[in-house]
Amino acid sequence: MKKVVSIAAVALMALGLTTYVVENTANEFDFMKDISKMLACDGCVNNDDRRDPPKPIA
Repeated sequence: MKKVVSIAAVALMALGLTTYVVENTANEFDFMKDISKMLACDGCVNNDDRRDPPKPIA
């Protein structure tokens, strides 16, 4: 009985580790897609994000 529980625990741990690796790999590919989109964009600067220039000191 101990052997069956041990084998089941190892199989469950391997399944969890595999799921974790697959999720991280998918997130890295999404990150790479965002970077390539950012690098391919030449005139994508949005002026709404810029701050107002500093006011002169009187």
